[in-house]
Amino acid sequence: MKRSITILFAFAFFQVSFGQDHNKEADSLKSQGLLMPALMKYGAGFAQSGSEEISYKIASTAALLWTTQMRDTSFYFLNYAVRKDSTLKPLYDPDFLSLIDDPRWEKIEDEQIRKYELRHGQIKNKPFAKELFRMIIRDQGFMYAGNIERRKYMQNGGYFSTPAIFPILAMEEKNMKENERRLLELLDRYGWPTATEVTEYAAAGAALVINHSTYKIRSKYFPMLEEAFKKGEAQPLRYAKMRDRLLVEEGKKQRYGTQIKLENMIREPHPIADPEYVDKRRAEIGLGPLSPYLKARFEIDWTVAQKNSAKQ
Repeated sequence: MKRSITILFAFAFFQVSFGQDHNKEADSLKSQGLLMPALMKYGAGFAQSGSEEISYKIASTAALLWTTQMRDTSFYFLNYAVRKDSTLKPLYDPDFLSLIDDPRWEKIEDEQIRKYELRHGQIKNKPFAKELFRMIIRDQGFMYAGNIERRKYMQNGGYFSTPAIFPILAMEEKNMKENERRLLELLDRYGWPTATEVTEYAAAGAALVINHSTYKIRSKYFPMLEEAFKKGEAQPLRYAKMRDRLLVEEGKKQRYGTQIKLENMIREPHPIADPEYVDKRRAEIGLGPLSPYLKARFEIDWTVAQKNSAKQ
């Protein structure tokens, strides 16, 4: 661990002498998949400021590199980054997939939960919450590599740029199947997780896993999610995504515009019922307008004039 951190700071201090704004440049490099150059830039920024924010970015970037030395580096900077932090964000950050089977991860979990509970009260079912947090990371943990390669897929006219993506996709599928198996066991034991019992962040993990399962399983468990949502115990987006997906699978039009299709290398929403009223429907369940969501999440430009009358 000391060797990897020493190398990081050797480069960092060299770059500091040029007095550059390294953080934005590092973010850009990371978004392109250039992890080592990004790590060096973050290191330079940390050497200048010592900020927890940049320390967190070093931790998440190092974790994406997967080597033993980089996992050590990630834990070192993550512990520094969260020393004053009482949120649960690190526990469901998919960048930390390479860390969650390390014994040191459980210490991170326990400490973040302890600090969270001091401010927000007791998490009633901590074992269930911890498993759900890990499920989120396993479900989304290959998203970084996958999204970079999917952008290249679009740019290359429907061809992946490297065969290395196929083992990644296989591991992603394996994680999803393991998540499904374990979640169904937990649902039989505890029932559907609510925000009150496990926090809204952990509860979202159950909807995420079920939504990535089969139609049969989605249709079986959606009523539980819907009931929790109506009681204010589930996130609106998780409810909207599962409802829309079931509608699309049944050959019907979606209500909230969350389901996307790819046709002729163009991404667009599946057909939406009365699309001129979609923002009204989204607002009624606590979601923002559709157009900014599609632009930010999928880089889709979607413009349909919206109405606010009573039609739903």
